[in-house]
Amino acid sequence: MTIQYIGEHILPGLIGKGFIWTGFITAILSTVFYYLNAVKKKVPGIPIQKTAKGLFILHAFSLVSVAAVFYYLIFRHYFEYSYVWEYSSTSLPVRYIISCFWAGQEGSFLVWAICQAILGVILVFIAKDWENHVMTVVSLSQVFVTSMMLGIHVGSFKIGGSPFILLRDTMSSIQGTIFGQPDYLKSLTDGNGLNPLLENIWMTIHPPILFLGYALALVPFAYAIAALFRKEYFSWIRIALPWTLLSVMVLGAGILLGGAWAYVSLTFGGFWSWDPVENSSLVPWMTLIASFHFLIIARKQQYALLTAFIFICLSYVLVLYASFLTRSGVLADTSAHSFGDNGMTAQLLVFLIAFFILMIVMIIYHAGKFHEKKKENLLSREFWMFMGSIIIVLSAFQVVFTTSIPVFNALFHTDIAPPSDRTGFYNQWQTPYALLVAGFIAFTQFLNYNSNNPGEFYKKMVIPFIFSVTAVIPFVTSGLVSRFNFVLFLFFILFSLISSIVNLLFQTARPRNIGAILTHTGFGIFLMGTLLTFSNSQIISSNTSRFDLGDLKTNEENLLMTRNDTLYMNGFFVVYTNKTIKGNLSEYRVDFLQREKGKFKKEFTLYPSVNHNERMGDVYNPDTRHFLTRDYYTYISFVSAFPDYIVIKAIMNPYINILWAGAIIMTIGLIYAFGKRLKREMVRNT
Repeated sequence: MTIQYIGEHILPGLIGKGFIWTGFITAILSTVFYYLNAVKKKVPGIPIQKTAKGLFILHAFSLVSVAAVFYYLIFRHYFEYSYVWEYSSTSLPVRYIISCFWAGQEGSFLVWAICQAILGVILVFIAKDWENHVMTVVSLSQVFVTSMMLGIHVGSFKIGGSPFILLRDTMSSIQGTIFGQPDYLKSLTDGNGLNPLLENIWMTIHPPILFLGYALALVPFAYAIAALFRKEYFSWIRIALPWTLLSVMVLGAGILLGGAWAYVSLTFGGFWSWDPVENSSLVPWMTLIASFHFLIIARKQQYALLTAFIFICLSYVLVLYASFLTRSGVLADTSAHSFGDNGMTAQLLVFLIAFFILMIVMIIYHAGKFHEKKKENLLSREFWMFMGSIIIVLSAFQVVFTTSIPVFNALFHTDIAPPSDRTGFYNQWQTPYALLVAGFIAFTQFLNYNSNNPGEFYKKMVIPFIFSVTAVIPFVTSGLVSRFNFVLFLFFILFSLISSIVNLLFQTARPRNIGAILTHTGFGIFLMGTLLTFSNSQIISSNTSRFDLGDLKTNEENLLMTRNDTLYMNGFFVVYTNKTIKGNLSEYRVDFLQREKGKFKKEFTLYPSVNHNERMGDVYNPDTRHFLTRDYYTYISFVSAFPDYIVIKAIMNPYINILWAGAIIMTIGLIYAFGKRLKREMVRNT
């Protein structure tokens, strides 16, 4: 007998599903009509161009409507819907309810699809004679991304996961559950709630910006495929350059915001841990940087065109690969940030393989028709730009190869173990690559395009070289940098920084690009901040109490504190003074004191906390005090059953503000460079 459920809000879900299907069908039709117009096929009685344009705009409108319905369900707390129940609750503040949208697979696919749809609408109005070819590719990608939200089965093959599926429909059987009762909603008063680690303002900003960066990578890919189809092998570069730069800027911002979230929310005391999911977003950003430089070389000197096509296309394929790694469940045992397998692995593979094959077929078919101008002038800016870009590509491949070990194990039934010391392994491999890139940045500051006079080049380099050698000495003598490879790395960082500043002030080469100089300067400062911070990061807590914490390492890195008992900790006296309970959150007050003339003076207070979550257990939230030259970072490592005792771990991170200053300068440089290129394009178009 069919149960007549009471109080369910079925209509919004049906409307949402209807908009998803509208978006999916219009994406297919838009692809077909744009392709027909691109190959100049006629359909009697149908204006193909206007139809394709209208269909894509309707597609974008449908996805935005899906988002509106989705948010309506979340904000109204309609827990009969599986997604709403899984990721939200009535106790969440608005800023975190917003984050519920992309907390799960279906919502994050919707964000991605909307970002690509909005970019597609922009292209509809500005692509002009490139519209048909470019929008064929964009629409095709939208077919795949939108299909990820269909939530249907064709035989045993699952196509997508619907964000509008009812909670009771996720049960294989409702017997013995609350769903056996028509009025079950009376018992379903609250949702599961957001993952406590996501209850952070950075997670309200980071995911949509990251997905916008992913979406932006599609645009230069689409222009590259369109150029191959149209056999216009050079004219596309001018248009693709600002889009590539914008993708680098936005995706980089998304990665940095993710690092900021990790720094304030996770307990490893840093902003980057070489987690496989972190790596999967980093790799396409690196190949986009290399692609941008290949495009500049191809436009200036008409060579490196093949590499530009390859890596522009590969960047979006790597975005799809990142999505596969994150969402297929293949990284479930090696990453804390990946989704589990939700049955869409095959569909994700089809998406990835389809675009990879499209890239390979188009490039191989046209590769022999480029007629590049061959030249190998070793003393030219373009040569060292090319070499630096190749180093970035090699660095990216090292990261993606190691990250893909679980994929290799699944494909070939091997049992290769990922690196046990992940951070140490990647740092060891990546330091030489970063060192070389910094050196190439320094060289190019003194080189013009085409040929250069060797004597003039060496003369320009002498003073920055001497300054760089001199500047390294105080870092070494003070002990800030001691290992030989780090000293060498620091020299090349300083060399690139000083060279960039000299070029900014005195113009050592032509043309002088202010945006590029600022970006390279910011990158150098960022690298220096990274080197100084994490080669000098120090665990400052150690157990000075009278109680044993169990083993040597735990005692060396943690401090057991009794309420109101003052203990010494690496230059400070610390006291745990109070515990405050706010709902599921237990917040602990730890005062850091200095002794002056026999009296204690409070320097600062930290409030590490523990979120007691029924689903995830205790989640430990660190707290950080920021100073100009260092950060003090503390979290609860253990809470006893007795409220008067806690165990804390404290870390001192020096010079981390140098890192963030570099990131800001780098972003300013990218914005300046993008604005300049955009202005140039607007002038050209008018």
